Amino acid sequence: MTASAKDSAPKPPAGEIAAYLDMPEERRVLAKAHVAVLSETAGRVALALPMSADVDDFRRVLATRAEQ
Repeated sequence: MTASAKDSAPKPPAGEIAAYLDMPEERRVLAKAHVAVLSETAGRVALALPMSADVDDFRRVLATRAEQ
């Protein structure tokens, strides 16, 4: 019986976020980069809103930034 490509793919470290997801390393790197961009944008939006803002304000500003 031969080993499949899935079995021979390197496994991410056990402490890695979403290590249970079976994906190629290239896709994992791209997913992490995408999450970093989203996180940075959400952080900037949160800092720009007043303390009295609610989730609808956050969504509105985030959608506006996404369109730019």
